[in-house]
Amino acid sequence: MAPCVSLKDIDSLRDAIESTGMIDAMPDSFYEELMDNGIETVEQFEDSYQGQYRDGAEFSEELCESIGYLNETNLPAFLQFCIDWEAVWMSSLRFDYFIIEGKRAGDNRFFSSNY
Repeated sequence: MAPCVSLKDIDSLRDAIESTGMIDAMPDSFYEELMDNGIETVEQFEDSYQGQYRDGAEFSEELCESIGYLNETNLPAFLQFCIDWEAVWMSSLRFDYFIIEGKRAGDNRFFSSNY
């Protein structure tokens, strides 16, 4: 079980993260989850934050595209459109990343577990 997080710790982390402009204001539960996942400083947040995505499939496709996997000369275009991105998330990427829901359903924030 994670140690108890004080409101002062949450307020401090919230103020520091919101001052970066990387995300809008979030509920306290968001910052509690960050701290439960070991993110206690703005530097750790900046190192781990990957962005906002609808789900693991969208994140997986964007990640693979941004690092150039879909531009490989050996990967024909017809295969690119047949990839099951949810399966990529579930079988591989979910072990290196975690998700915290933002203000509403579908407002998922992705973080690297390796920061």
